[in-house]
Amino acid sequence: MSRRFSLLLLIVLATLSLGFGPPRLTDSDLAIKRLTPQQIALMRNDPVPEVTAAAVLLVNPTTGQVIYAQNEHARRAPASLTKLITALVAMERADLERRIHISENDLSVWTMIGLQENEIQPLRELLPVLLLPSDNAAAMAIARNVGGDVNVFVGWMNEWVENWGLQNTRFANPSGLDAEGNYTSAWDMARIALYAMQDPMLRSILSQPEMVSTNRRLVNTNEMLRRYPGAVGVKTGTERQAGQCLITLVERRQGQALSVLLGSTDRYADATALTDYFYRNYAELTIDLPPSPINQYVDENGDLRPMGLVEPARFLARSWQMGDLTMVRRIENPTANPTPDEPIGRLEVYLAGRPLVELPLYAK
Repeated sequence: MSRRFSLLLLIVLATLSLGFGPPRLTDSDLAIKRLTPQQIALMRNDPVPEVTAAAVLLVNPTTGQVIYAQNEHARRAPASLTKLITALVAMERADLERRIHISENDLSVWTMIGLQENEIQPLRELLPVLLLPSDNAAAMAIARNVGGDVNVFVGWMNEWVENWGLQNTRFANPSGLDAEGNYTSAWDMARIALYAMQDPMLRSILSQPEMVSTNRRLVNTNEMLRRYPGAVGVKTGTERQAGQCLITLVERRQGQALSVLLGSTDRYADATALTDYFYRNYAELTIDLPPSPINQYVDENGDLRPMGLVEPARFLARSWQMGDLTMVRRIENPTANPTPDEPIGRLEVYLAGRPLVELPLYAK
């Protein structure tokens, strides 16, 4: 599947700088490549593993390419995935040193770590309590103190998702407890999770298997951080209506994989199977023209001028294509004084002898 994922990402991984051969190549210079038996074997369709989740999304965040989706826009109960928005809205609406008072009413939804009535903690200390052990009382206390009223804070949460154009998400409370009118989709939660992981503080919290905050040892409910190499987040959720929910972001040399599971009965097995499938079949490819004596062209006056791309181009390649990259640059407008937005040629990129993309070349 090849839909563009609309969230602008700040994290860029797996850079690969590549040079070129002779300054000018013609069609006769591009050898006809034959696939090896190993490549042909890898081209065979590797079926996406079956999973137990009712709604699934597997995406490469760097390129936005969707690898697999099933009921990705279906509305389902979010469970504690809700707390990602609770944290985001709290950080936008209040200072991290804001003192949060724990009330008896906050504790009525149960505290996982033993928060006490009349305990006072800064928001900075309660965010890990909210996100790692997924404490419901912390969610209520943050919402009540920051919003002045829980319903006001929930209104802010819904304003946030509306502003981001997330049409299949609405919250009824800050904790994620099952409630009428409390729903999200795998697609929307992928966008929310990636936004949260762009914040340095939230990323630091969500990537920790355990940490100390409020003078308590907090253990992250997300076992993927301990089970799966390269896992860096993001959140679990479990409720009767929601079932098992899990968002997993993995970062490896081959690239990024994000999976969202809603309504699973075996979320860690599902996430492992999907992520294994991604790294078994795909890898990120970055195409760039770094400054180099060979990355030049001869202009109409006979002078050498540097050239390159506006910015690196990133693609997702199948594993059988990696290591078989050919690039041809064609200079079609060797003007001596090009404007900044005037291409002087094009870059043709081939993977395993097959055309991948053409990119405009510019004088530098």
